[in-house]
Amino acid sequence: MNTPNVLGECGYVAPEYSTTTVASLEGDVFGFGVVLLELITRQKPLEINANDEAGYKCNLVEWINHLSNSGRVKDAIDDTLRGKRHDEEMLHFLEIALNCVNPRPEDRWSMYQVYESLKNMAEVNGLAEEFDDFTLTF
Repeated sequence: MNTPNVLGECGYVAPEYSTTTVASLEGDVFGFGVVLLELITRQKPLEINANDEAGYKCNLVEWINHLSNSGRVKDAIDDTLRGKRHDEEMLHFLEIALNCVNPRPEDRWSMYQVYESLKNMAEVNGLAEEFDDFTLTF
């Protein structure tokens, strides 16, 4: 299938694509951030179940930003993940994701920063591999 004008799937596309229509590294980081948010919230990007707020309709990124701005970002973490002795790691993971989906492309982390943060998080928790399978060049 040849679709040169398609930049991504709804829910994963960075907000600036609506005006620029140009793919970018910052846009890729945004999409990756949405995937991270899906993992920690168990919510789909366009089908938010905001149980605690009747009638609140939005996408995943807007919902997370709403919770973050109201000081309730912990509420975004899926119930099955909370209280399992890893709450600090979950908040750190969520912080990484939030840096990926920053609405201002120039303020988003680079993919290298995301990689380093996730790698450091793994090392702190004893989950890092002794040797990397491949070398990353940026």
